[in-house]
Amino acid sequence: MLNYLSPIGSAVAISLVFAAPALATEATTADLSGKKICWDNGLVSTYFPGGKYYSTLAGNGTWRATSAGIEIHAEHFAGLFDADKKPDGTFYSGTEHAGGKYCK
Repeated sequence: MLNYLSPIGSAVAISLVFAAPALATEATTADLSGKKICWDNGLVSTYFPGGKYYSTLAGNGTWRATSAGIEIHAEHFAGLFDADKKPDGTFYSGTEHAGGKYCK
């Protein structure tokens, strides 16, 4: 019986790794408004209340959460930015290929 525990444990661990991204949800207005996100690629995004936005890459602009993603209109970027909030409270962006967390 012990011979089967290791493969079963490995299978469970691997399945959790692949299921974790599926548990993430699109970031909402409540997740972002008044917050600053520090991304692990060096980008810092600030989502001011009322829709004002600042990014170290995109510059000043506006933002709003939509069902398709975070819509940003800034000096150097206009478009949708995906920001998924993971169960542990951190973020992941496929647009940036980066992870992020609230800045301290």
